[in-house]
Amino acid sequence: MTMIDAGVLQRADGLAREFQAAQPFRFVAIDDFLDRGLCERLLADFPGFEARNALNEMGEVGGKAVRMDVRDISDAYRDLDRYLQTPEFLEFVSTVTGIPDLLYDPDYVGGGTHENRQGQSLAPHVDFNFHPRTRWHRRLNLIVYLNPEWEDAWGGSLELHSDPWNPAANRTTSIAPLFNKAVVFETTETSWHGFTEIRLPPERAELSRKSFAIYLYTVERPAQDTAPSHATIYVPESLPADWQAGRTLSADDLAELGNRFTRMRGQLHFLYEREKKFAGHIAELEAAMRLELQGYATQPDGARGVWPDRWAGAEVEARFVPTRATRTLSLELWVPPQIDGQQLRIELDGTLHTRSLMPGMPTTIDLPLEAAAGHAVSLRIHAARSWTPSADGDSADVRALAYRIMGVAIRHR
Repeated sequence: MTMIDAGVLQRADGLAREFQAAQPFRFVAIDDFLDRGLCERLLADFPGFEARNALNEMGEVGGKAVRMDVRDISDAYRDLDRYLQTPEFLEFVSTVTGIPDLLYDPDYVGGGTHENRQGQSLAPHVDFNFHPRTRWHRRLNLIVYLNPEWEDAWGGSLELHSDPWNPAANRTTSIAPLFNKAVVFETTETSWHGFTEIRLPPERAELSRKSFAIYLYTVERPAQDTAPSHATIYVPESLPADWQAGRTLSADDLAELGNRFTRMRGQLHFLYEREKKFAGHIAELEAAMRLELQGYATQPDGARGVWPDRWAGAEVEARFVPTRATRTLSLELWVPPQIDGQQLRIELDGTLHTRSLMPGMPTTIDLPLEAAAGHAVSLRIHAARSWTPSADGDSADVRALAYRIMGVAIRHR
């Protein structure tokens, strides 16, 4: 069953031209997007605001409620959910955006119904770029607004930004959240978007800003458009543009300033907690890393400067404890052709060695190691040069790589 308005389906090619030409990044706004009857059913069944659905990133109840369990809301939402999975819908969006092989997200991560109340705003941000479960690439946001009554003066308009970090040069496009208007935009590292603070008049204070959102993914995306995985990134608000030197702050000004500081502190607190979590994960990964060591030995501290795919950075440190007496440590290393004349300084159990590696071919390095069983042996390798694959333009790998460890072996007495 087709749920997009028939006239919209017929305009796919024209909408595609609008999408490609749009500024500050690729998007298209489509009036009367869904079948009118379906859209009215979605509004009639829109879930009520509940505190349990309005927890923000700090775990506090805020002015935004989200329901990602779309299929549990009503028959209208289940009907829409079934349609969003169909080839007709996905192929239509691919035609409009030029992005093939789009994938529907059954988890609605971050999507579903969104309700924003009086005083709520959304700072300019770029979205998380990988699905947390499938690791698919997030490619598009599709938002359908469900507000039969809305005026520009009430705020809440979607704003697309060219560069919110630079207010003087930032260019914006504003889109009112009107009933049955859909906005489709590409999610990239520069697709900054948010919405202005909702300021309803007293006689309309019971209203809220309602919308339905789905995010679409692909298994792959062009390497030049791919960034390391990240969560949503917000840009804190600057001072209001009309605040100038000599201004006397009113009570409303102070309240506005307090609100902005509160939002900024909340964002910083969230980033701090996320940084602690990331640091803990990194520490766990570093502790878990081991050299793929052949021989009778343990590695109590793990290895630093190596990755699970056996690539090594410019500085590698490891410690191992042989359980049998040793006579030699053998390293088999490979340097990519992009690094010509790699020089290594290897410190093994207090003795310094220097070696050269030829690009594009494996090199075996045998180093004397007279160590008794139970003696902790330290290994440090410093590489003079490194290479970043993304610098060649055909990879998203931003690591600084020095060589690859093909094998490490202890020869015993």
